[in-house]
Amino acid sequence: MITHKSAIAAALLGACTAWGQSTAPPSFEVASVKQTPADQVQARRRASVGTDRIEFHNVTLWYCLSYAYGVKSYQMFGPDWLREPRYDIVAKGPAGTQREDLPKMAQTLLAERFKVKAHQETREIPALVLTLGKDGPKLKEAAPESGDGEGGAQVAMSASESGAERLDIKGGTMSTLANTLTGLLGQPVVDKTGLTSRYDFILDFSRYETAGPKASGGFNEPPPLPPPPAGMEPGVSIYTSIQKFGLKLVSQKVPLNVLVVEGAERAPVEN
Repeated sequence: MITHKSAIAAALLGACTAWGQSTAPPSFEVASVKQTPADQVQARRRASVGTDRIEFHNVTLWYCLSYAYGVKSYQMFGPDWLREPRYDIVAKGPAGTQREDLPKMAQTLLAERFKVKAHQETREIPALVLTLGKDGPKLKEAAPESGDGEGGAQVAMSASESGAERLDIKGGTMSTLANTLTGLLGQPVVDKTGLTSRYDFILDFSRYETAGPKASGGFNEPPPLPPPPAGMEPGVSIYTSIQKFGLKLVSQKVPLNVLVVEGAERAPVEN
């Protein structure tokens, strides 16, 4: 015979069990984490994200953290070695996994295999404000047919062997420009021009003025550029190039969510 107290205890135990199950961090069903073989670390990294799995080859822990926490390199603070060792990670989620579940699963995997300890906080970090020059904008509005043909902007990049870059935007807003410059310069670019139309513009600048080692190498970011060739001319500055449109970039600190990596281990826990 089950007493009243026993029934209450059983109910509480069941509730606690259900609560524990509902709050367990999401994790991959199967995962392989290995250090990249020494003879392959000079190869290009390869990464793909599917509906229910990730497959990263020759990536750094820095890269993995950027993916797992959804932050750019300029939002990450941690030991320099996070950019050095290379790893191959292949992981698959359980049945019913959605693509948006994968970053959280990656957080769990990094904590389990690399003993990653990290937290997020708000910090004032350097940014660039895109604003108008003293003589106002010198932009020509794009024709209705300009852009990607679907109402959006068309953005193209090209580069020469000497390190000269060209950014060609057709039918782009100031937000398009700000977002593109954020990726190129490796720090947030905030649009405060007040301009709301779409424009066509071309920017020429030096490749070696763009994002450096401390602002690249994260998920969906380019790897750090090699040092410029000895004796190479610096080329035109992107800060100068943008002035021909009556725009300017002004340095300013802005509050931003950042990831602080407190600790991690180089050698992952074996599979």
